[in-house]
Amino acid sequence: MRKKIDMQSYCSSWYKSLSGQSSLDTLDDLCTDILSETFGYYAIEVGLLSGSHDLLQFSRIAAGFSITNNECQRFKSASVISKAEHLPIATDNVDLVVASHVLELSQDPHQVLREIDRVLVPEGHCLLIGFNPFGISQLKRNLTSRISRKKNPQKMRSVPRVRDWFSLLGFEVLDVHYLGVRPPVKNKKVFDALNWLEKFGEFAGLMLANMYVIHVKKQIVAMRPHKKVWRAPAVLSGGKVVLNSTAQKIRRENYSNL
Repeated sequence: MRKKIDMQSYCSSWYKSLSGQSSLDTLDDLCTDILSETFGYYAIEVGLLSGSHDLLQFSRIAAGFSITNNECQRFKSASVISKAEHLPIATDNVDLVVASHVLELSQDPHQVLREIDRVLVPEGHCLLIGFNPFGISQLKRNLTSRISRKKNPQKMRSVPRVRDWFSLLGFEVLDVHYLGVRPPVKNKKVFDALNWLEKFGEFAGLMLANMYVIHVKKQIVAMRPHKKVWRAPAVLSGGKVVLNSTAQKIRRENYSNL
């Protein structure tokens, strides 16, 4: 329980910083492009940003719902209060899932991804937003965790690992976007002057970016129908075998030329 509270505090303070605000603006632009091309009947938003920032406002899906856990009640009201590990949604019923920092918050990230897989319809889409453990803003955190891991409650999953988890569930990774390359400086003038660093996000995002967005699609597993193959009776050679009338007819029709 302590880890979840600390992670929420970290997330809240991060998005209040200059780096967090800049990354959130970039995230809004990215969601505008992606969600405007995603269609369906139902969409849900789950995670730390759910209830505090409406990412579904850019979706063309009319029926959108936000899901948050009990500890996020200090944010503005959400549609449903639930944990990401156990979503109160029927199987194969959602066309779009926008999940923000659900893996960092959960003690069982595999179960979170299994729940996303369960509620999504075939060909459904998911946008997974997370902190990059190799980002430039995490240098101090990584150094602290090496000295004393008990003081570091945040568990941030790397992009290669999350891609592997999605692949094991049968998802197709459509794209990976990296957000926020500038260091977390507090001076706005200095921060704005470092805007030219953002262009390196496309080339070295894995090693520099503060956040990532993984866009995946649930694939349909094609089942091959089972057909019972009819086998012709074997041709007997040598010896004398007594055949009934049905066997004699089949033999005359299929093996008269042998």
